[in-house]
Amino acid sequence: MDLSQLRTAVALLQHRTVNRTAAAQRLAPSSVSDRIRRLEAELGAPLFTRDRAGMHPTAAGRAYLVAASSALAALDGAAEQLRDALCLNVGAQASIADELLPAVLDELQRTHAELRVRLRPDADRDRLLTALDRGEIDAAVLLDTGERVGDLGFPAPAADLEHLDVRDVPMAVVAPPGHPLLGRPVTMAQIRNAGDLIGREPRCSFWMAAQWWIGPDVELTAVGGLAQVREWVAAGRGIALLPEFAVQADLDSGRLQALDAPTPPLRLRLVWRDDQNAADRLKPLLYALTRA
Repeated sequence: MDLSQLRTAVALLQHRTVNRTAAAQRLAPSSVSDRIRRLEAELGAPLFTRDRAGMHPTAAGRAYLVAASSALAALDGAAEQLRDALCLNVGAQASIADELLPAVLDELQRTHAELRVRLRPDADRDRLLTALDRGEIDAAVLLDTGERVGDLGFPAPAADLEHLDVRDVPMAVVAPPGHPLLGRPVTMAQIRNAGDLIGREPRCSFWMAAQWWIGPDVELTAVGGLAQVREWVAAGRGIALLPEFAVQADLDSGRLQALDAPTPPLRLRLVWRDDQNAADRLKPLLYALTRA
């Protein structure tokens, strides 16, 4: 049976006229009539009577189409469950979602066209980990370091989590052209003594990375989002420790320059609940994260 014909017949029962049904289904009125005739021929029984006033359901036709409507709703629900089974809900820090994940999603589409990913960007890492603990997302993509989730400096999650470090994320200390520390190797102490370090806000990974690398007592000035940090640096108001992916365009154009400093990388970390089924479902995402 052609389900499109059945859906049109159910729609005709609902909308009552051929013209309204045609408008709702974006069909020509003649196509609606043709679908009804074909369905009736396949069923071997009339669903509608026809007169000058239009088409009217028979008693048997109405009963059949009411039952068919319930069956179609069940089929649609089963199809949605199937699609949901092939959907990953992934939370990500906003900067990662904006800069790194588009290439990852492109790789997933290329290698696993049947897999859908719902991306949930959030600037607040704690909210992402809470959502992961509650089962609202299947995994989270974070910037971190160390052996455990949270070693960069944010609170360790309460739930039992697994994680995998997908790759290193190179960091750079960026400065405006002409800064006195440019053009020669510099030490952590020299950067600390520069006294003009800027960052986003205390819960930001880049802020935590600066404290982890330079020291917890480092004086940092919060200036807002990532774009604002780059603008402040370019305007000569300070230097900042940022991931290379976030400043590559500025470095290429010469708007910003990188100090010759040994900055250890952060890690792009995929985190998920300690569940074997979750780990199996995340394999395509892991593959795409390593390739993109």
